[in-house]
Amino acid sequence: MKDFHKKMKSIMVMLSLLMTSSLIGMLFKSLNWSDTNIILIYILAVLMTSRLTQGYVYGIVSSIIATFMFNYFFTAPIYTLSVYDSKYFVTFVVMTITAIIMSASTTRIQKSTEIANENADHMKTLYTLTNRLSDTLDDQSLCQVVIEIFSHVFHCQVGCVCFRENIEQSIVMYGENHHIQQLKIDNIRAYQGCFQNMEKSYVSLNHQYHYPLYGIHKILGVLILPQENIDQLDENQKRLLTSMNENVSLALDHIYAIKEQLRFKEATVKERYRSNLLRAISHDLRTPLSGIMGTSEMIMDMNKDNHETSELAHGIYDEANWLYLLVENILSLTKVQEGQLVIHKQVEAIEEIIGSAIYHVTKNKMNHQIQVDVPEDVLMVPMDAQLIQQVLINIFNNAIKHTPENQPICIHAYQKQQYAYLEIEDYGKGFGTQNPDQIFEMFYTNNTALSDGSKGIGLGLTICKAIIEAHGGTITAKNCHLHSGAKFIIQLPMEE
Repeated sequence: MKDFHKKMKSIMVMLSLLMTSSLIGMLFKSLNWSDTNIILIYILAVLMTSRLTQGYVYGIVSSIIATFMFNYFFTAPIYTLSVYDSKYFVTFVVMTITAIIMSASTTRIQKSTEIANENADHMKTLYTLTNRLSDTLDDQSLCQVVIEIFSHVFHCQVGCVCFRENIEQSIVMYGENHHIQQLKIDNIRAYQGCFQNMEKSYVSLNHQYHYPLYGIHKILGVLILPQENIDQLDENQKRLLTSMNENVSLALDHIYAIKEQLRFKEATVKERYRSNLLRAISHDLRTPLSGIMGTSEMIMDMNKDNHETSELAHGIYDEANWLYLLVENILSLTKVQEGQLVIHKQVEAIEEIIGSAIYHVTKNKMNHQIQVDVPEDVLMVPMDAQLIQQVLINIFNNAIKHTPENQPICIHAYQKQQYAYLEIEDYGKGFGTQNPDQIFEMFYTNNTALSDGSKGIGLGLTICKAIIEAHGGTITAKNCHLHSGAKFIIQLPMEE
């Protein structure tokens, strides 16, 4: 219906200009002016027709009609389409060709101007949208800006959905009759699933086009536009819609990135406070624990004949030693998390490191036998001796806690190609059906199987993994094949 009115308006403009030109031509005729002036008036009418109407058709038709009107009203015999003077045929042809060429040129210029104006309007729209979106700080204000601008540009009702991490709290806003209201989608998860395996750039639902707004990794939201309005857009307007959608996607992704940065910053600050607190507490505990352990050892030595007193002192030593190891693990953990775990490698004899670790864990635990198997040639490995000793102490302590007193703990050292290997086996219950990799996770404890000690908090093996990986090696755990128990395999590079 709208196109019909445009056509009728163009026809009326064309006929009005031609009739006005004829009246002016009759005035010139009454003044005995030459026919050239009348022809110029008709050509002017053709140019005006091309300027005030859309398309080539009206200008060309106007050119042909102008030629017949000049023949009818101003060429003898008048009021007929006959021509007595053959020279007028040349005039008619030249007039028609000139009018057509000028009409086509005017129409082409008019279209170029319209396209340029339309592109300028589109650029202005994109600039306004980008400028408004850059000022939004949250997804709700973004939805309001999107609804306001899109409804103004495309003259239709607009909806906007922003998905949040908690999908049930996602925002759904809709602009209707110049009012923005919040709606609710009954099953937001099912709605989100509609955008999987899309064949087009939109999903058609309930006579509406739903355009997904993509972020870097996922769909961040959806833009909802009426199908009837979008189908009436030309290609240039559809390109504008695509560009506007991309701008909204970038703005929404920027908002979510800022939120993620704020959450990460808050978590980092909390982690720093926690690490500083743990470090301060651990440092304050080390000195009194060392004193308690030293005093309890003296009491044990002084009361070897008094079994009851020696047993009490031994219990004090064990508990203090457990706390001391826990404090050391906490300090090591804070260094690992803050990237302050510094490796000072020197070439060390592996059997010396093993011997030092065994002495440390068995000097007050003589009920367990640790069997050592090392190569005849001294195995020299570049390592930080203190840190590797800490790794072995943690693993030995776990093995002692889970191995019956009448069963041995075995450690086997050997070289294979460019790596040195340490294998520690115990005769405990092993891992059963659980995944052995879990024991290296922070704060993982499971007293029914091997973990970071029966009274531990799940830090020792996490630190072991960090130390070994800092050396460029690997540590793995698995069940023993020949007997029940757990087996740790440490791999260290032979070259720095």
